[in-house]
Amino acid sequence: MFKSICLFIVLGALAESAAASTWFTSKIKRVYPLGSGEVVIVFTNNSPACTNNDQYHRISSGANGMTKEGVDKIYSLALTAASTNKKMTINFDETSSLCYINRAYVVFN
Repeated sequence: MFKSICLFIVLGALAESAAASTWFTSKIKRVYPLGSGEVVIVFTNNSPACTNNDQYHRISSGANGMTKEGVDKIYSLALTAASTNKKMTINFDETSSLCYINRAYVVFN
């Protein structure tokens, strides 16, 4: 049942994704919060759709439809993925060089 729920969420997210957003999966190299409340995630693999040189993917309230509560939840998910050495899948805005994240999930199995 849990797998069915996860599949439903993923398919729903895919259906909502705009042409300017892209999905990317990798393990996490670094996670750090900034004083502004924004969070930066750097993955072990580079995403070809993220055009900034540092490969920083950002979670920021007000960017790409993200709320403060959403930032906190994805930040928590990123810390959990990093501490359990699991891959994290994100959806981010590829039209911005700041690669703003607005959805994410981790598969634990």
